[in-house]
Amino acid sequence: MKCQKNLFPHGLAVAFSGLVLISCGGGGDAGQSRNENAATELPQTAGPESPVLVPGASAGAFKLDEPDSLILRQLGQPDYSDAAMGKAVLLWYTDTAEGHPLSIFTARDMGNDETARIQQIRVTSPVFETAESIHVGSTLTGIRDHYQLTPVETYEKEGETYSVYRSDRGIAFEVGSDDSCTAIIIHHAGADVATYLPLRPAE
Repeated sequence: MKCQKNLFPHGLAVAFSGLVLISCGGGGDAGQSRNENAATELPQTAGPESPVLVPGASAGAFKLDEPDSLILRQLGQPDYSDAAMGKAVLLWYTDTAEGHPLSIFTARDMGNDETARIQQIRVTSPVFETAESIHVGSTLTGIRDHYQLTPVETYEKEGETYSVYRSDRGIAFEVGSDDSCTAIIIHHAGADVATYLPLRPAE
């Protein structure tokens, strides 16, 4: 995977807030890069033409366990990246005024499979929907009508509190204090929920 990295001194061993990721051990310094002026338009295959969210499997054209090289060919270099210990988060911003970042978490099976493969996908655009028409903007009550949820954690952003709810089917929801969904994460069914690399943009 090609991305510019600048080492920064603080460890990443402390679990970040508001994220649902697969379990990964260890800590260490991280590589981080960001292009503040970059704005990458999502390809047609990831837009309204294929906005289906499939728990435990895919978000639009992006599928779990695919190599990151496929995404890089579709989207180009990420606007933000963070990597350490065989794990990486890649983030692209859309060209809309609202932002709607898309994040991809990848991992390598060190010693067995050196290919960085997609482990989680986080979408913030409301065009992505599940088969039950659950999308960013749906209410927590409406989501509970279709998914059995387990609260995972909470995080603070710009003075607001957000909660993360996980389903064993392979989907998680970030919900604001107004009970409205702000992000949806596709992950492996039954995946663990601890890590040290954030899917959200750095504050």
